Amino acid sequence: MAVDDKFKERLGKLETKLKKEPAELPMQKVEPVQAVTPKTVKEPEDEITQFNVKIPSSLMKKIKLKAVEQDINIKDMVAQILIEHFKNM
Repeated sequence: MAVDDKFKERLGKLETKLKKEPAELPMQKVEPVQAVTPKTVKEPEDEITQFNVKIPSSLMKKIKLKAVEQDINIKDMVAQILIEHFKNM
């Protein structure tokens, strides 16, 4: 028996089964997705501005790895570091 023949036979059995016992709807149980609260840094009330800096690519790799380990985005991680650095100024 060829693969196509086996497939047609299986489909034929399914067709017969569905005619005898119609499918109940919904066929899948639908559950809401759990809301994930992202870990974010409390941003200052000031207006947000863009900050571009050129850094060595080896440092950028370290920053990305650390951000993944801490499950935080790079923007929030860098903002937190700078907030801590300038806290007492």
